[in-house]
Amino acid sequence: GREDVLSTVKGDVEAGRVDLFWGTSPLPAIALARAGLAVPFRPLGARPVPSQYRDRGFRWIGFGVDPRVIIYNNERVERERAPTSILDLARPPWGGKAALARIDRGSAAFHAAALFALWGPERARAFFESVRTNGNRVVEDDGAVRRAVAAGEALWGLIDLDQAIGAKREADPIHIFFPDRMSQGAVVTPHVAVLLAGAPHRDQARGLFAYLFDTEAAWQLGMNDRALITLIPNVPKPDWVPALGAFNVTQLDNDAVADAFRANLPYFLSWGPSASPGPPTAR
Repeated sequence: GREDVLSTVKGDVEAGRVDLFWGTSPLPAIALARAGLAVPFRPLGARPVPSQYRDRGFRWIGFGVDPRVIIYNNERVERERAPTSILDLARPPWGGKAALARIDRGSAAFHAAALFALWGPERARAFFESVRTNGNRVVEDDGAVRRAVAAGEALWGLIDLDQAIGAKREADPIHIFFPDRMSQGAVVTPHVAVLLAGAPHRDQARGLFAYLFDTEAAWQLGMNDRALITLIPNVPKPDWVPALGAFNVTQLDNDAVADAFRANLPYFLSWGPSASPGPPTAR
């Protein structure tokens, strides 16, 4: 969880053991910044990064993004009838037939907190209670979601795009869909870098931080089997990695998302499966 990350990194900073933090969502980075553990730094290569994917004071900056996407089992679900919205988690015919990760950590926590920030806590809690109690499978992480969908234990699910790309490249029977294309759009989670206060190897840390925004590093991130979408323009990419402009993106205020996560943390920590559902059936 976010508090565990904060306490661990704080201890490492005080002991002079760490220089940089790499996070798979802004939540721990914002916590580090608010605790005074992040040093503002904006390398030249980071100048193109859009404001949604960085701190206003450059205490953390996203160097690649990983949208939350729908995957579905293409051997059991017809493309024309596949779910297209996260709202399908809570309504017929697809509610109760999905798998999704717990919402207390990582990008799943960022996604859930984004919905709390956008919808308000009353609507968001009602949605997540419906999702939790209507037969959907709540599993530990995105890897477990992927395995459940590939095995047909769930017909569909929500995971990060990098996991979905890995599944496709390993020939899992899935298709990928960006959710809510005509409405809210996909929640896009940045992977972020933080230069930590009191870094014992400050110059080397600044050099590594800057390298994350170099064209070569951006290209390597896109060529990986668990590819991220780069925020650096004009970087060649393989066909299986979409451009950031190819889908609708949910517009977010990251500080509001972090506030929503902190305000509702007990709920996020307690949220989990209500029962063990049986195998789903397609309609």
